[in-house]
Amino acid sequence: MKCIKLFLLSCFSSYMIGAYAQSVEPYDAIENALAGSVTVAVYKTDVTKRPLGFRGEGASDKAYEKALDMAGVQSSGSGFIIQMNGKKYVVTNAHVIEKASLEPGSIYVFSITRKKYEMKVVGGDSFYDIAVLEFIQQPGSEIRVLDFKIEETRIGEKVYAIGNPLGEYPYTVTDGIISAKNRIREGLTGKFGFLQTTATVIWGNSGGPLIDSKGKIAGINSQIAFASAPTGEQIWQSQINFALEASLSKRLINDIITNNGLVKRAYIGIECSQKYRWERISQKQGLWRRVDDWPILSGVVKNSPSYNSLSPYIGNRIVKVNNQETRTLEELLGELEEHLPGKELQFTFLKDGKEVPVRLSSRFLSTKDNEEIAKHVMERNTDLKMDYSTEQVSFTFNPTQLYMNQQQKFQKGQGNNAIAKYYVLAAGLTGENVSEMWKVLKLSDLGTSLRLSGMSGVLDFYVVRVGDASNNVENFRLNFSGNDNVMQKMLWY
Repeated sequence: MKCIKLFLLSCFSSYMIGAYAQSVEPYDAIENALAGSVTVAVYKTDVTKRPLGFRGEGASDKAYEKALDMAGVQSSGSGFIIQMNGKKYVVTNAHVIEKASLEPGSIYVFSITRKKYEMKVVGGDSFYDIAVLEFIQQPGSEIRVLDFKIEETRIGEKVYAIGNPLGEYPYTVTDGIISAKNRIREGLTGKFGFLQTTATVIWGNSGGPLIDSKGKIAGINSQIAFASAPTGEQIWQSQINFALEASLSKRLINDIITNNGLVKRAYIGIECSQKYRWERISQKQGLWRRVDDWPILSGVVKNSPSYNSLSPYIGNRIVKVNNQETRTLEELLGELEEHLPGKELQFTFLKDGKEVPVRLSSRFLSTKDNEEIAKHVMERNTDLKMDYSTEQVSFTFNPTQLYMNQQQKFQKGQGNNAIAKYYVLAAGLTGENVSEMWKVLKLSDLGTSLRLSGMSGVLDFYVVRVGDASNNVENFRLNFSGNDNVMQKMLWY
């Protein structure tokens, strides 16, 4: 439809006036937000992770007077202050504090005046890479509270990232725009609900606020992007940065504070999988392509809400969840994460060439449910015999196929690596470019590690052999597909 010239001129004039009005930089809003930002410092760590403006003397004058005393800090990140029910908390990324020891004096934050406050962990969620910290002592008057943005963030909107890059440059501010919304990230944690922005962040910025021109929190700075060069080298993409969006962050924080440190999550009791393999498409040029199967229901957990209603559909493709198409496990997981515990949901399966809808209800995920997931997975592996007589997770290992043990391969009957009993110390994914291992203190921790690692297609263990006086830590890898040439991503929910 054509518009008359007068209307076009009016729209253009309004746009130019609005653009001019927005061109004034929000210095006061940024200064105000500085006092609501902190540096998170971890002084004591474990080897593995735990599954979790005003006038006069402005805030900026105080922020840059002296350098922070970071002596003794093992790792650091950024954070910001929020208030809920009259109490102040610090929000940061889970990966900033996941390795922190449980000992007193492990986690501190530095305020804008460089005052040091000891913190304790309220809770968090490794999946969304978010954590909430609580002050041990009452915070001082220099602390400012930041509010979350209520209006929906728009593409092209100006934003500012605040943080402590490299742990050496506190209260660094970078600007950019919102490039995209609702991005899905690969990796074990932090998958859904991310804003993509050109406001540059780098190591140490993790957990800091991404604010709008009014000083409101648009997101939590969480990840940076890399690309592979032809040489295989990983190159940092400074214009592609990710922040967990405000509305999702606010919901998660509310859950963590009001639900004993945990995000409220549904439990259905399903096991879904998706296989993929690489096929050569050019022998001469050495080109390959990835071939993916459809996601299928590969199992149901005993005593779960889905055991009776979904057992007949094991082996069938999952076409939709709540009428939303699910072509990948990631899409399936995204739909399940939208589901509220205790509510009814609908799966649609492709069975005998026809789409069949099945309705069922979920329940709140419990520690016992995570235990059942661990049993469901481990007891199907004929090489492992679980021992439930002690609280420490242990199993007898009787390998019938090749496994990786440190730098060696071993199989049944080969010397010292034959039948042996092991205690599990940690589980997750470890390798040359990744280390996402979570401490396993009890069976439910193993279930959590499985849920966090399943999308990788493998599960790595750190174990010690029972009776080994040297307490050497060994590791081996469980491939969910049982075939080194095929990867099988897994989802337990």
